[in-house]
Amino acid sequence: MGRVVKGIKDKELGKLVKNLSKNLHRERTRLGFTMQSLASMAQMATSTVFEIENGKVEDVRMSTITALARQLDMDPLDLLK
Repeated sequence: MGRVVKGIKDKELGKLVKNLSKNLHRERTRLGFTMQSLASMAQMATSTVFEIENGKVEDVRMSTITALARQLDMDPLDLLK
């Protein structure tokens, strides 16, 4: 997981985090996964999925994004667009 933040100052980073949050939530719910089920499949804590979806972290590891994308059957880059 990344660092928990109070506010992201870098605009480009903020945009990527917002896109990741929005796309992760959209795809997870589209597939009918709960945060807990997705986290379990991706072998991470439910709190990690919660914090990413709610924009509470920055500098999310690529391995985390890749693990989530793999379970959502999508390209990791598409989570950031």
